[in-house]
Amino acid sequence: MWVVVALCSLIALTALALSIPVDVDLQVDGHGRASAHGRVEWLFGRVGTSFGAGGGAEKPSKPGKPKAEKKRRAGLRNGRLAWDLLHVRGLLRGVARLFVQLLRCIKVRTLRADFRVDLGDPADTAMLIGPLSQAAMFADIWSPYSFRLMPAFDGTLLDGEAVLAARLRPVAVVPPLLGFLFSASTLRAIVVLVRSRWKKDG
Repeated sequence: MWVVVALCSLIALTALALSIPVDVDLQVDGHGRASAHGRVEWLFGRVGTSFGAGGGAEKPSKPGKPKAEKKRRAGLRNGRLAWDLLHVRGLLRGVARLFVQLLRCIKVRTLRADFRVDLGDPADTAMLIGPLSQAAMFADIWSPYSFRLMPAFDGTLLDGEAVLAARLRPVAVVPPLLGFLFSASTLRAIVVLVRSRWKKDG
């Protein structure tokens, strides 16, 4: 009896935890050197972590030992595996369906993009950025989000920023993930992966 009560309590707590939304804030800056930073929060901001990329100096790469033959064989093996996975019946369609379902689970709260772009040649900048700026203007008018893309002729390659704030309830992604993991195409892909592993070890 106590085992059943404990199991039901664990399931209820798990469902409650998965029902608490996860908030994601992302900002991309294009002032000089492009950089991105953001924050993921859960439990209504009481638990969170920050991340970032770009904006710093590049670290020099350490020279490694030449392993050309080993890398070539690994590349051929991985290429063969990717080819076999692409030919698994229904896998690509299942991945596309999962991607669309996951996108529907995300609620975009804020989306704002404001950039100035200079391609170096004024003619190229006007020809390419001009139509894109018109498309951004119509997207700004007909969508609840803010978009602006302007051509620049002052030598600045990219200047501006983009801000995204989204919310996701983890419990909403459980049904599509389970449906994908237990689909026939995924099971066939797992068989292909296991066979490839056996051939590698053998």
